[in-house]
Amino acid sequence: MEEQKNKVESSLSERLLKERLDNQPVYTISEDSLQTLLNMVQEGLTEFPEELLQKVSIQDLLNTLKKAHGVYLNTKLPEIEQSIYNLYSKQTNSDNVLLMLCGFFISYQKKLVAHIQYEEVFLFPYIQSLLEFQKTGKEIDRTRFGNFTLKQFFENHSNLEEDLNEVRRKIDEHIQRQKTPFAFRIFMTQLEHFEKDLAVHAVLEDEVLLPRLVDLELHLLG
Repeated sequence: MEEQKNKVESSLSERLLKERLDNQPVYTISEDSLQTLLNMVQEGLTEFPEELLQKVSIQDLLNTLKKAHGVYLNTKLPEIEQSIYNLYSKQTNSDNVLLMLCGFFISYQKKLVAHIQYEEVFLFPYIQSLLEFQKTGKEIDRTRFGNFTLKQFFENHSNLEEDLNEVRRKIDEHIQRQKTPFAFRIFMTQLEHFEKDLAVHAVLEDEVLLPRLVDLELHLLG
């Protein structure tokens, strides 16, 4: 009787283990490598083993950057805007300097949104067209993209995370000797976190994705 009970319990344990393993997400080599790459970037690294980079698919990199754009436009920036609104709603004459400093960010935000929209509407579709050309031989639509090349874009690409760092530095300089309200400290913390997010995004785009694409474009199109 005891032996039969042990067999039932063993069979049940094996079945539960199998169900747990079956329900775990299955990651590709590219996704695993991308997560390793992300961890390295978040640790502050900007140079990576070539073997690791080759394991990360360009499409997965592109999808990651597009997803980040969605987070910026739909979550991060609205949260910072809400903090600015909270500051304005509690405005006093003594807060005018703080509100002026928030204006630095609002000006930067317009540049960032325009940059993201350009990449979403033009750059990323061009990259998709390049990948499609590599896969199927389908010609790139030059009526849409003209003489655009990734080499041109890469050489003239601005680092918006550095611009945000400059904005935050200017604000820090102005408020060092001031007693700031809690809502403004929240705003500054959000800026700091956002700057770190953008730094990771910039490394993935400028140090990993674009150099590979420039080489691919040169190989495919000459």
